[in-house]
Formats: sequence, C-alpha cells, structure tokens
Amino acid sequence: VTETTSASPQRREVSTILRGLIVVLLLYFFLTGVELLSGGFKTLGKDFVDGLFQGVSNPIGGLFVGLLATVLVQSSSVSTSVIVGLVASSVVGIDDAVPMIMGANIGTTVTNILASLGYLRRGDDFRRAFAAATVHDFFNLLAVAVLLPVELLTGYLSGLAGWITDLVIGSSGASFKSPLKAAVKMPAGWIKDLLSELGTHGDLKGGLMIVIGLVFIFLALAFVTKNMRLLVADRVEAAINRTLGAGSGLVAIVLGMIITVA
Repeated sequence: VTETTSASPQRREVSTILRGLIVVLLLYFFLTGVELLSGGFKTLGKDFVDGLFQGVSNPIGGLFVGLLATVLVQSSSVSTSVIVGLVASSVVGIDDAVPMIMGANIGTTVTNILASLGYLRRGDDFRRAFAAATVHDFFNLLAVAVLLPVELLTGYLSGLAGWITDLVIGSSGASFKSPLKAAVKMPAGWIKDLLSELGTHGDLKGGLMIVIGLVFIFLALAFVTKNMRLLVADRVEAAINRTLGAGSGLVAIVLGMIITVA
C-alpha cells in the first residue's frame, strides 16, 4: 500500500509534465494553422480577398460575421483566432476587426444557453442554470452596446491596440527575426510545397491552405482546452470551494478569469 501511495504522486507528476508538453506542441500546431491561414489568403490575391471581405467594412456587417462564425463553430477562441490571422495577413484592418471580435463574444453566449438546456427536465436546476447563462448574455450584449458606438465615434480600441503594439514591439522599424516565426514557417512551407507537388496552383492552392489552416486551428484549440482542463481540474475544484466559502466577489472574478483561460 505504501509503495502504491508513494508511486501515485510520481505518476501524477509525470502525467502533468507530459500534458504540459502536449499543450506546448498543440500551441505550435495552432500557430502553424494561423500561418497557413495567412499564407492562403495571400495566395488568393488582393482583389479576390477584397471582394470576399467587402461586407466587414460595415461595422454592423462585421459584428454579425463574428457572431455567425462563433455560432457555427461553437467556439469564440476559433473565430477570434481566425480574425487574428486575417489581420496578420492584412486581409482585414484592425478597425474592421473590432466589431468582428465583439460579434464573436456575442456569439459565444449561444453556447452557455445550449448548456443550460441540458437541465430542462429539472425545473429548479434549469432555473438556476438559465439564470447563470443569461448573466453572461447580458454582460456581453451590454458591453457591445456601450463600447461599439464609442469605438465607432472615437476609434479608441483600435488606437489603444496600436499603441500597445508599438509599446511592446516598437515602431522604430527595426526588424526582429523571431525564432518562433521561423519555426512555424517551416511546417507551413512543407504543406505549401506538398500542395504544389500535387498540382494545385492559384486560388485552389490558396483555398486548400485556408481549409487546412482552419482544421489545424480548430483541432489545436479543442485539444488544448481538453488538456488544460485535465491539468488544472483538481486545483480549480479546490479553489472554487475555497472561493465559495469565503464569499469574496473580487476573488470570484479572478477565479472566473483563470477558469476561462484554462
């Protein structure tokens, strides 16, 4: 019994390290997907892409594009990552991306409503679950109702994003060759070369790169979430019990942020 008890923490530690390495590998997989997405849109050409995304220049159109994308994939992480890839490849400007990101946050409220419907046959449980779900809905809806008009009038969010970027990266024009970017470009280049060897060119090649990139992003985020949950499940459960016992609203907010990231 003693040997089993002493071996158990060791196995748990090995499992934690292994899952941590898997998460790092999945993040690399995710970044490769973003690189493929960016390269695919560049391959399609500026005229084609401009026509494809002409509707998002309208803030309301962009809002609904983000909302619909999140509802379809049931993951705001996936839709937001795709939007980031579009901005990185200069397909969508940062001004147009702001309403799309806000729409993605509204779209994610559908998920928690669907989750609450799982308690439909249990009256009291459903009432509590639906109430918790609508808190999330109203928070995101009210945030967009307040922040989007202010952004359209002043451009403060896109301006702030640009300021933070200059602060972190710098605006001097000095180039920094990121080893991570080079590492991500390598597998993306292999896939691009493979598609060329298979006889795909032009729009077909660009379209396939986009599809493969989206698959990479979706799978990576799905498995990252699964592994992160397994990594922090015990700690989160203990933290929730302590927080609920203490009844501190501020600590509960911080805990909610940590759980969402995990």
